[in-house]
Amino acid sequence: MTQESKGTNLPAKTRPAGIVDLREEMDRLWDAVMSSPWRPFQSIGRRQLMPAMDVFEKDGHLHVRAELPGMSEKDITVEIAGDVITISGEKKDEREVKEDNYYRSERSYGSFRRQVALPAGADANKAEAKFKDGVLELDVPIDQAKSETKKIEVKTGA
Repeated sequence: MTQESKGTNLPAKTRPAGIVDLREEMDRLWDAVMSSPWRPFQSIGRRQLMPAMDVFEKDGHLHVRAELPGMSEKDITVEIAGDVITISGEKKDEREVKEDNYYRSERSYGSFRRQVALPAGADANKAEAKFKDGVLELDVPIDQAKSETKKIEVKTGA
């Protein structure tokens, strides 16, 4: 039988035994990393967190939503410098385990820092941030007049 393998043009029987198709393996690894909806924080390294975020533009505003469960507004810092929003904070580990039958901890702790580029015309002076139920919501108005594209005539050099 010469059934073709997924992701290659080679028949499955002509591939050396024991070699996994690299594309399939990379897809599997990527899916494993990105498909954990029950973990709003992804750990990067040992003490670095990466909160899940949505960033979109709608009705003349840039909207940023970050999932920060287990944190309060006091744990979060939002800054705008130049054309970049920086969201940072720390989720502290407050566990004190005194039980002999403690088997597992899947909760993430540590510091994080995420940055989002502001689009042209964003008015940082009118930016607002709200925190409710573990979700940080940022709203930055965008002045469309300032963000319009201007076409510049190209002339021949003399």
